[in-house]
Amino acid sequence: MTRCQLQGRRLLRICLAATCAILLVAAAVAQRAGILTGGPIPDRRGFQGVNDPRYQDVIKNGVVTRRVAGQVYVIAGAGGNVEVFAGDDGVLLVDNNFQIFWDQIRDAIHQISDKPIRFVINTHFHGDHNENNENLAKLGATVFAHPNTRIELARPGRGGVSRPLAGLPMVTSSELFSFHFNGEEVVYVPLKKSHSPGDVGVYFKGSDVFAFGDVFTNDYPSMDFQHGGTVENFIDNYNLAAAMATPKTVFVPGHGQLADRGDLMYVRDAISTIHDRFRKMVDDGMTLEQVRQARPTKEWDQRLATEICCSVNTVQTSTRFYDQMYGEIQAHRQGGSR
Repeated sequence: MTRCQLQGRRLLRICLAATCAILLVAAAVAQRAGILTGGPIPDRRGFQGVNDPRYQDVIKNGVVTRRVAGQVYVIAGAGGNVEVFAGDDGVLLVDNNFQIFWDQIRDAIHQISDKPIRFVINTHFHGDHNENNENLAKLGATVFAHPNTRIELARPGRGGVSRPLAGLPMVTSSELFSFHFNGEEVVYVPLKKSHSPGDVGVYFKGSDVFAFGDVFTNDYPSMDFQHGGTVENFIDNYNLAAAMATPKTVFVPGHGQLADRGDLMYVRDAISTIHDRFRKMVDDGMTLEQVRQARPTKEWDQRLATEICCSVNTVQTSTRFYDQMYGEIQAHRQGGSR
């Protein structure tokens, strides 16, 4: 073996050793910070505040932080998932959880990045996703949302708590737009009315992560038919996201576990078939209770009924899904808008 070959091998060993050392240090830092790739995400839907028995568990054990992909992380406790997009330019949050968990959420963000929080995007008006708007605005963050979300948050008592002016979104838009932050294109995606009158998704193109809010939660969706939400709109929103994304996109639901394109398409196809069955039953004169007994969802309940697959809660169950579909179909029949 020549001298050059020996030197080349030594150099290769040194480079490999250095690479391993860097990876070990990064892994150790992530472990100390509680940031892991993989592992379950807490799904405590239906959380009822400080009197909820799950409150002490979050206070004692803290929130969970997981790296999603690229520069995107997710933080979860007892409210909606919080997406953290962190890089050289600063931090962007999608949603921000309950106010009573502000200390835990703030500390988890600081473990991910010591950069300032510059932007916040609210996916909708429900309080488990945006009660910390005011805290973040005080830190200098600009809050974005759909115009209908600002309207709902401004109503006394809506969204879980009454919002002071400082907690209201400063920038609102019902149009798709993109901006560049942390070296990536970030796409703000207004969605059709489905879970709320002001649903928004966010696509981090470089990291290939789509934050969906409660429009997608890996189970039967929670539909706000009173504000114009329909199953057709959910399907259209899923198709829009799939068209924008890639085969490797990670979809972050408003609650629960990370998903891939196959998971998204599974829910889309299931609710499309279920809705067709449900509508035919109602058109045939069946009452809600008769439809319930016929169980048009039976093939999918094990995977998609929230109380079976995802989270024992009193908020979104298959019973409520039936109620919402029945209300939506009746609204259709009475000439309600889609």
